[in-house]
Amino acid sequence: MTNKKEIKYLVLWLAGECNLKCKYCYAFPNFTHKKMSFQIARKAIESCKTKDFTLILAGGEPLLNFSLIEEIYDFLKRENYNCKIGLQTNGTLITEKIAERLSKMNINVGVSFDASFQINDEFRGETKAVIEGLKNLKLKNKRVNLNCVITDKSIKELEKMVEIAYYFENIDGIGLDLVRMGERVQNYKEIKPPTNGDIYIYLKRAYMKSKELEKIVGKEVKIREIEEIKYRKEKNCIATHYCYSSLGQAMIITEEGNIYPCSSLVGDNRYFIGNILEDREFEMQSLPSGKKEKCESCQYKDICKGCCPSRLIINEGEMEDKDCMLRKAIFKILEEEENE
Repeated sequence: MTNKKEIKYLVLWLAGECNLKCKYCYAFPNFTHKKMSFQIARKAIESCKTKDFTLILAGGEPLLNFSLIEEIYDFLKRENYNCKIGLQTNGTLITEKIAERLSKMNINVGVSFDASFQINDEFRGETKAVIEGLKNLKLKNKRVNLNCVITDKSIKELEKMVEIAYYFENIDGIGLDLVRMGERVQNYKEIKPPTNGDIYIYLKRAYMKSKELEKIVGKEVKIREIEEIKYRKEKNCIATHYCYSSLGQAMIITEEGNIYPCSSLVGDNRYFIGNILEDREFEMQSLPSGKKEKCESCQYKDICKGCCPSRLIINEGEMEDKDCMLRKAIFKILEEEENE
């Protein structure tokens, strides 16, 4: 397939399977238990108009297809691609050998970990294996980030997550991913989104804990969403769209080569575009901007990038989007810090 638009964000699902069964995994209902071939990966990469884009290696669990990671990486170097490469993993399969290989690659590694040992075990499982994976990465001097799904339970443990991040010493930051209340989540009554009040209270506590520990150890662990808004305020960035998917510049390729505009929408036929191996031209679908009508009356409307378009689709009917509440909480936290 030939893409009409310039792709700036390419996601490859290297494996349509996972060794865990996370309760809120939006990919799980669409697992095929197949692995991506290099043919599909190469076709997807070469369909991008330039050699300068962000490439995310994901799944499923991408480390189940580690040989393809190495093959893709070697191909990008050999063909002089200038990609910023990210790998999102649950961390349980990071042996000392894999950590050694990752340490020699210019790949940003993100490890999924939900706030505390107890919460992670409840919703993901195999926490001991994750800890071993993080230790192996530390042993090989590979720096990583942690990513946490935010629910009504995990939000209350963010302080502990900050402490864990500082303990490992090789963790640079923490990313927050608000839970998507999709089909699989409906099977688990214990999974609920955080309340608006809890978002502010516990995020502020986590932020203050990170500042406190930074003074003690002389190293900063950043909370991604807070740092993003800090940057937007400092640079006075005007936001018109939430992400590359809302610009039609993101492309997700499943292990079978199927094309979607966002990972969260894989399996939804309304957003299926075709297969990368087909011999025809296609144009990526643009999702909504992420800005809603009520955004027009918000004091942060220019700097705030709005709400995740796919979360709005999946969480249809939600009275107040939690993205909005999260960003308002961050603006409030930063304003309070400035006024101290």
